[in-house]
Amino acid sequence: MSGLWTFALVLVAGAVLAAVWRALRGPTPADRAVAAEAVFVASVSAIAILSVLLDAPLLLDVALVAVLVGFLTTIGLSHFVDRTEDRT
Repeated sequence: MSGLWTFALVLVAGAVLAAVWRALRGPTPADRAVAAEAVFVASVSAIAILSVLLDAPLLLDVALVAVLVGFLTTIGLSHFVDRTEDRT
């Protein structure tokens, strides 16, 4: 069972690399914002998977707090993208 969780963690790492590549390539601020959100979601997923792998339920609390903070970040990013697209 541990091998399956490790494989899931490798897939999440691949998703992070793909999202970082999209964030660097752009071409619009909206693309970069969506890529940043994808990196965040993948990071929270990695924390949850590590919680299972390490048998550390405290990491799930960390993931929960991260999601609550991430929600506010998403709202801030959407306002930023909306303002930058109005200028162009």
